Amino acid sequence: KRQPLATPPAQFSAKRMMKTVAFLASEKLQGRGFGSPALEQAADYIANAFKQAGLQPGGDKPESYFQHFTAKGGKPEQQAKLKNVIGIIPARNPKRTKESLIIGAHYDHLGLGWPDVRGDNKGKVHFGADDNASGVAVLVELARMLSKGLKPERNVVFIAFSGEEAGRLGSTHYVKNARLSLDKTIGMINLDTVGQLGDKKLLVLGGESASQWVHIFRGVGFVTGIQSVMVKEQLDASDQISFHYAGVPAVQLFSGANPYYHRPGDTIDKVDAKGMVKVATVAKEVISYLANRKEPLSSTLSGKASTVSKKKRNRKVSLGTIPDFAYSGKGYRLQGVTPGSPVAKAGLKKGDVIVRMADQPITSLREVSKVLKSLKAGDRLTLTFNREGQSHSVEVVVQAK
Repeated sequence: KRQPLATPPAQFSAKRMMKTVAFLASEKLQGRGFGSPALEQAADYIANAFKQAGLQPGGDKPESYFQHFTAKGGKPEQQAKLKNVIGIIPARNPKRTKESLIIGAHYDHLGLGWPDVRGDNKGKVHFGADDNASGVAVLVELARMLSKGLKPERNVVFIAFSGEEAGRLGSTHYVKNARLSLDKTIGMINLDTVGQLGDKKLLVLGGESASQWVHIFRGVGFVTGIQSVMVKEQLDASDQISFHYAGVPAVQLFSGANPYYHRPGDTIDKVDAKGMVKVATVAKEVISYLANRKEPLSSTLSGKASTVSKKKRNRKVSLGTIPDFAYSGKGYRLQGVTPGSPVAKAGLKKGDVIVRMADQPITSLREVSKVLKSLKAGDRLTLTFNREGQSHSVEVVVQAK
């Protein structure tokens, strides 16, 4: 195990971060659902935390931390007033006051299940402790610590996004209405689902958006002893994608998949406080570097694209697999399986690598999703998987998601 080059004094408070998670993932806030009064309470809590940290307001009105917008969503569908929460550590270099680095995390969740209720969980509170009270807790803690000591060359903008679960609504609105030009934004770091790290490596999604990301995170690993891995699979599920569409190099920090994703079981007792300190430590090093780097990152994004996502065909069935995002070989390796799921009943387990689904060879997670989108609940599916050098085949009956 790699040892850090230096052991700095503890900077981040696990106790403070857990307090933030406890508030956001409380019974009182009922899962921070789309357009709910509880979502408003969460926004007020974050704005007050930014104010106490000493961040300058970055909203759409003077002295306001809120960037307001409206969107349709929920079931039944409603027109809701939503808001991003924005605070800024201003640039100290007068020549770089139009430049920025963005740190983000979404604070909404599924409320009582919309838009991604699983199984018979409709009407139950989806607490969203890991997804994404944990990311907001790290965001707020970084704001508290960096506002005191960081003297950035460019502006460092902290944003708590709303409407991520409904299709990245908050981040899409921000990139269309950014207070500081995105042409002069060096990059974006998204903190989403970072509360169950344990002894695993921190996952970095979106590292292909600039050639320097891999070297930056490798260097942070040398300094801190906290290792990360660049996920090669191109996933499009969180707010960094809105910035990719706008031409801004962006990454997501992610502690990995777990069985409680988008389920009522995503509660505070599952959150790893020490792991959040690790995430904050890594993020702080990256922020400190990018806030003062002279040159822009070398973007590999193919120019600007529309920030409006195309409507996707949603998957309606599930196998119960938990993907190992750190795996870079051929096939789809399992980090685990959901108890009682089709693959659990078929005997699959952590470490198995699915290489074929029906007649379709599987080389990536994206191909798994494509196959499942073509199925309906009750369909039979033959899986071929490798375990300890041996090939096995089983038949499963897919279930409703």
